[in-house]
This record gives sequence, structure tokens and C-alpha cells, in this order.
Amino acid sequence: MNLSFSTKGLDARLRPQYWNEVVCSYCVPAHSRIDSPQDFNGTFSARQIGDLVVSSMSAPQHKWERTATHMRRDPNETFLLSLMKSGTGQISQFGRSTSVGKGDIVLYDAERPFSYALAPESILLLRIPRRKLLYRAPLADRYTAVRFRPDKPITSLLSNMIQEAARLELADDLPPSVATQFADSLYDLLGAAIQVQMAGDTEKATQRNRVLELAKSYIESNLDDPTLTVERIATAVKVSERTLSRIFAESGITPMRWVWLRRLEAARLALVDGHMRRVTDVAFRYGFSDVSHFSRMFRQVYGRPPRDLLHSAT
Repeated sequence: MNLSFSTKGLDARLRPQYWNEVVCSYCVPAHSRIDSPQDFNGTFSARQIGDLVVSSMSAPQHKWERTATHMRRDPNETFLLSLMKSGTGQISQFGRSTSVGKGDIVLYDAERPFSYALAPESILLLRIPRRKLLYRAPLADRYTAVRFRPDKPITSLLSNMIQEAARLELADDLPPSVATQFADSLYDLLGAAIQVQMAGDTEKATQRNRVLELAKSYIESNLDDPTLTVERIATAVKVSERTLSRIFAESGITPMRWVWLRRLEAARLALVDGHMRRVTDVAFRYGFSDVSHFSRMFRQVYGRPPRDLLHSAT
């Protein structure tokens, strides 16, 4: 099977409808939004190797969107993989959004909504049976809209094999067993690349957890310091302020919010244990320079003023 489509020679007014009905419907049912139809000239070709479909596309800026409506009409059991040979794009799925540039490989899932804004001077697209990929990489859907790590040799191997699949001539004349073997080899390589991606993410998660624990330990040791800042914490654990904030954000909190909560908890324990007899002393002991602010925050978190605990401890 070899197919080829082009908007060249069509009236400009007909190009968006043609691209949407022919190209988008063939690749996977979706809606294409073309901002400048009068300047839109796109080409698209596809070939099948076993149950793998390899497509090549060149087009100006446009956007594909697959919505719940498309999925109700056409529940598509496929993953899509793109290799941007030349051009740019921005893909979004599962709340993730990733910029795509030359040489980048990204995976996306036709069973879920996605959007792909792209200006592909040259892009290769693979349509992969969902069951074939999930058999090799059961957690593949966690790695949609994420660039494959370019620093890993296996990513380079995957890129080369995708390009070889696109160059493969006379795919229709290949014996079915050979075509199936080639497709399965590519699926094996893609599954391995996803496993490498997962291992890299695990390593990064371990590093993030280490930084988080170091930061929390530093905060605990400096709760009484009213001048404690994100900058000082970041310097102490040897990361940038932005990195530190991002690591804390993964736990749903900011660094300074954590500081204030830990100060409040330390103050609460001091009040409950009766170690200190005045709210003012507790506030100053644990880094608050404004007693009114301390009392206000304490009430917000614990639902009662700090003075109540002071009285119950006596």
C-alpha cells in the first residue's frame, strides 16, 4: 500500500477541507486548523509495512486536534510517533506540553485527546497498533508528549530505523513475513527506548528526592532564622532557585510555604508542651517577626488562636 496526497493545484479555498478530510482522516481522525489557507501547500505520503504505517509530511504551520467527539466516532487503537526531521511543533496530551524541534521524537496516544501545532518542513509519522506497543512497554501512555532523551544511544538507533522504514522501497513487494519481522523489530526498539526513558526518569526522581530531603533538613535546622529565603535554601543544597521551586511544586507546595508550615508546627508543639509561656516568645523563637501575622497564620492552619493552646498547657 502506497498513498500520496497534495494540496498543490487545488483552489486555496478547498485546501483546508481537503487536508482535513483526506490527510487527517487517514492518519487518525482529527481536526486540522489552518490559519492561512491561501499559503497552504502540503504533501503527505504513506506506506504500510506489516501492520506498521509510515507516513511522510511537509506542510506550513497548522494544528491537529483530536477531541472526545473524534474518539466517540472513531475509537482508534493506535499510538502515533513523530520524528521531526526539519521544522518545529508543540504537542500537548495528558496535561503535558512539549516543544518539538529538529531530530526530536515524541509519542502520542490516539485513544486520548491531543493537540499538535506544527510547521513540519519534513516530518515522519508512525501509526503503531496499541496492543503491539503496550505488550513491549506497558507504561507507554505515561510517556506521551515527552521528547525521547537525545543523549541516549538508543534514541539515535530508533531515529535511524524510523528513517530507514520511510526509505524502504517497494514495501508492497516485501514477503509478508519479512514486513512483519521488520515492523516487530521497530516495535521492539521503541519499547526498549521507552524503558530507557523510564530508567532515566527514575534516576532523576531519586536526585529530586535527595535535593528535597536536603532542603527540608536545612529548613528544620534554621526555623528560628527570620531571614531564611528560597535563595539561601537553594544555595545550601547547591541547586538554582527555579529548580528548588520546581521540586517542591511536585509535592504541591512552595519552599516558603513549607518553611511557614514547619515553623507553625514547631510553635504548636512548644505551646502544647508548655516549654514557653508567652505567644510572643514562641513567635520570635520560630522565625516570626510579627506576632499578629503569626497568630493569624496559626488560626488559619489549626482553627484556633495560639493563646488557646497556651492556656490549655497551664
